[in-house]
Amino acid sequence: MRLFFEPESVVVIGAPRKTGPGALNNIEMMLRYGYKGRVYPINPNADAICGIKAFPSVSEVPETPDLAVISVGRDRVLPMLRQCVDKGIRRAVVITQGFSDADSIGAELQRQIVELAHATGMRIVGPNTMGVINHYKHFTTAFVDRPFPEKFPPVSLIAQTGFIQVAPREIAYGEWGKAIDTGNTSDVDFVDALNYFNDDPETRIICIHMEGMNRGREFLKAAAATTLKKPVLAIKTGRSRAGARAALSHSGSLVGEDDVFNAAFRRAGIIRVKTLLELRDSIHALLRLEEMKGPRMCVLTVTGAGGIMCADAAEDYGLELSSLPKGLPEKLKQGMPDWIHVGNPIDIWPIGMIGGNYTRVFGETLKDLLVADEVDGVMCIFPVSVSALHQDLNLLQAVEEARQQTGSRKPISAWTYMDSDLFRDKFESIERVGNFDSIDQAVQGLGFALRATRNRERRAPEPKVFPYDAEKVRSLMGTDGVLAGEKALELLACFGIPAPESRLVSSAVEAVAAGKEIGYPLVLKLAGPAFLHKSEWGGVVPGIRNRRDLEKALRDVEKSVRRKDSRARIDSWLVQEQAEGKEILMGLKLDPQFGHVIACGLGGIYTEVFRDVSREIVPIGRGEAEWMLKSLRMYPLLQGARGERPVDIEVLIDILQRLSFMATVLPGIREMDINPVMASAEKCVAVDARIIFE
Repeated sequence: MRLFFEPESVVVIGAPRKTGPGALNNIEMMLRYGYKGRVYPINPNADAICGIKAFPSVSEVPETPDLAVISVGRDRVLPMLRQCVDKGIRRAVVITQGFSDADSIGAELQRQIVELAHATGMRIVGPNTMGVINHYKHFTTAFVDRPFPEKFPPVSLIAQTGFIQVAPREIAYGEWGKAIDTGNTSDVDFVDALNYFNDDPETRIICIHMEGMNRGREFLKAAAATTLKKPVLAIKTGRSRAGARAALSHSGSLVGEDDVFNAAFRRAGIIRVKTLLELRDSIHALLRLEEMKGPRMCVLTVTGAGGIMCADAAEDYGLELSSLPKGLPEKLKQGMPDWIHVGNPIDIWPIGMIGGNYTRVFGETLKDLLVADEVDGVMCIFPVSVSALHQDLNLLQAVEEARQQTGSRKPISAWTYMDSDLFRDKFESIERVGNFDSIDQAVQGLGFALRATRNRERRAPEPKVFPYDAEKVRSLMGTDGVLAGEKALELLACFGIPAPESRLVSSAVEAVAAGKEIGYPLVLKLAGPAFLHKSEWGGVVPGIRNRRDLEKALRDVEKSVRRKDSRARIDSWLVQEQAEGKEILMGLKLDPQFGHVIACGLGGIYTEVFRDVSREIVPIGRGEAEWMLKSLRMYPLLQGARGERPVDIEVLIDILQRLSFMATVLPGIREMDINPVMASAEKCVAVDARIIFE
């Protein structure tokens, strides 16, 4: 990958003879960028291009270039690539479009390009790409006229589009240091680029624009290694529920494509942003604030209203208001009237107004916050002005002095007003201070710094290994691809996942006998693959207290089934011990890119209505299982509400870990639904399940 960004020699195939207005080409852009390497234009109809000698074919170039840049019609790309292979060139950027991005003919041409790359060892960026930019080496393969930037940050971009590469002023925080547009991603992909930028000393922050991907597991491995060293930001577009709507189970429909990417990014330590504005702000935050060791934020403000806005925003971005350093409230209230209140947010306005020196009280307070163990980061709100009448309100110098005198590296995020634009360069000169365009953005900036720090310090999952009945598992696997009801619960039991006592019966007589053996109260359920969603058939009857209730339930379910479909036939029933408690969904889904995804959430008949579900990539350990439960909106109910006893959280954590282990033992599971797990203080049991195999 290095020679894509740092070639010493480049052959450019397809450069036009004409130059100047209306005919910009790759060579012209390389020269404008000040590229110092050797450039070889290929054009049989020209003696020279941009003052550089042109060659009629690749074979006549006097050396083997490090890189080929190809901009010819799509029908000529393969012949040109073969010429490059014959010359010994092993890297190419194919600018040309009209391949898998166009039609079936283009898709076939792209397949042949991939085949050539695999057969010869050539690495290809594109097709349908702007290629690469490396401002450190004054190199670009793009054909869009952009001036070489005077300064650029150590931020690198991996994108599946060229427009983000050439619009950094609008999208990035100033510029990109390096960028690669993978285009149709026929060969070089996110994994290759991540591995390169991970080891690149000129890259401090990596940004990803992603529409889709291949090599999901390899991507997770590369991203997880990278985020331990430097932050990775991602904007994922193309969200869709189309795949989820076609799923056969609750777990399948609740784990759509976008949900899986969320789980994958979280596992890899990637910070996902939703919009281009968030991308810009996150780059700004990580460049200026860098890191935040914990969530405790103190707000220092000259406006009480602004302080309240900060407090409101804190929870949205994973932050909390810190306690104040010991002695600080008393220090600030010294000589003040009794009505002055000091808390977090610290409203410095009345203290400065009465004391007569805003700069001193603001600066001294900021110093105390920067050295306080109780505070992880500071959020400041203050005006900046060029007016001679308001120089007593220019607190920026106090910020600079506080940073210098304390030596603290805690982040200071700020929102300033009045003449902020005129002070932008001054803010940039103060270490670990970021000035944002709004209060929300400034608070979110601290949130980004905190997330990056936690990602860098995160620990890998520690999945447990459980004993299981391998022989019985093999006997149960001899099915037609679907296990439901009693058979599914048997398979779960092989892995130590408990279920209520139950009997599969085929007649009313057998049902009554089963009820006598198990004991009341009972639940009666339809069984068999024809009734995957039992509730829709009226096929679940709880609260059966005696034989009479059981016989009535059998008759009622038969009537309900006939009303829905007169041709439907009931072959079997499940008579089950009734379990009490909160209904929880647990399940698995096999994602084609990232492997198994485990889901947990609100169970029962309203699962798909409230969609209160958490997800993780398998395997998971105790930490991930506990997070899955705590992240649910229903978690307070599991802890006990309105005097109820809490459910056995430890058993739920254990079941999730066993499901994760089960997915690693049985990789052919396509989807699994346990809906519900009934959870109470006494026990947690799986009362219904369905497992679909590939």
